[in-house]
Amino acid sequence: MRTALEFEMRTACFLLLFLFVVTLLTAGPAMAQSTGQFKLADVTVVGSAHYQEPEIVRASGLKIGELVSVDTLKQAATRLGTSGVFAEVNYRYHTRGEALTVEFTVQDAGHFLPCTFENFVWMSRDELLAGLRSRVPLFYDQVPASGDQLERVSSALEEMLQDHGIQAKVAFSPTGAAGGPVEAIQYRVTGLPIPVLRIDFTGVQKVDPALLQAVARPLIGKEYDASYIAAFSNAGIGLVYRQRGYLQARFGRPVPQLLKEDGSPNSVAITIPVSEGELFTLKEITWSGQSAIPYEELARKIRQRPGTPVDALRLEQDALALPMLFHANGYLDADARMKPALDDSAHTAAYQIQINQGDLYRLGKLEIAGLDDGHMRSVEKMCRLDHGDPYEPGYWNALIQQALPSLPRNASGWKASARPTIHKDTKTVDVLLTFAPRASR
Repeated sequence: MRTALEFEMRTACFLLLFLFVVTLLTAGPAMAQSTGQFKLADVTVVGSAHYQEPEIVRASGLKIGELVSVDTLKQAATRLGTSGVFAEVNYRYHTRGEALTVEFTVQDAGHFLPCTFENFVWMSRDELLAGLRSRVPLFYDQVPASGDQLERVSSALEEMLQDHGIQAKVAFSPTGAAGGPVEAIQYRVTGLPIPVLRIDFTGVQKVDPALLQAVARPLIGKEYDASYIAAFSNAGIGLVYRQRGYLQARFGRPVPQLLKEDGSPNSVAITIPVSEGELFTLKEITWSGQSAIPYEELARKIRQRPGTPVDALRLEQDALALPMLFHANGYLDADARMKPALDDSAHTAAYQIQINQGDLYRLGKLEIAGLDDGHMRSVEKMCRLDHGDPYEPGYWNALIQQALPSLPRNASGWKASARPTIHKDTKTVDVLLTFAPRASR
């Protein structure tokens, strides 16, 4: 029995054959001279909303007045199709005497991506884009997700580097958030050290610049990488601001400057623009969700108080610790999520903490290995948890410490471990306690 995939493949093959036959019929008398050459009289292009006809003609490589053959037209269509900027390229041609006219029908690619230039410290982004527009056909600051244009941009960047006396290769790769779609194409100079020797900040007025320098110190001596430095700034250096209530502080993309007086010819100083924003104070913390622990008790675990500048880091740490209170009482899937609501006019922040305690897990089977029957029963009696009681993850180390003094003496003492097995389906946890004499030294 044919699968749907086989049917689609056979259908696609039939359609391609059909279009090929139609093209042959349309070409008519020209086929008789397909091995000869004709003078190209006219080239037209229809179907593109993104590009103008003249630039598509230039990208095809065809020139009015030159001698062309059928193979020349095929090569031009292939050149357009493999660039990646078009999802589909078709053409048909007519001849009259020795003259030939051709019409291309194109469909623009559905998705283009911005380019980022990670370590091109010899030219600004505007200079790079201008150079690429003049060198790469059909380039308008973005590239298709696939196709030859990606390589053509790399080659053009290498040429531009050579114009600046830099002999280096350029590589490209897709980038985006982990697990998410591709957001951009990164272009990067490879095989050339570009160390960061100095970091400056602009726009800093509300915090001590020395604090920013201290946090940024790990970047000194590292290779210049614009995206990494931008991410480090927002996640790391930004903590200086978020701890002090400047919740909307933002960092611009780093601006590199070559340090020509330094011994390393490609070392740089970078300037990181800072937009500090306003100071926010804590308005309130509210709670939602089912909770076996009273909200009042949970609130005592939050160290931030209303009316004080928001310490976002401390709030995040306190919220992350809340699930541990539930885990200790058998709610092993408990989670707490904090959502801020900023009032830009009043410069206050209200936080809602949502509790999702999940199901209660209970003790299943308790097994004890490595002891004789008498000592095994002794340890079982020491255990204060019975089958079906709410499970307590932190209890077993205490039980082991209680049991060790009662075990038979040996020269090296005892070692013990607890291994839980969680059963999601029955919401139970089996525990295996293993005791063994320590190896003699």
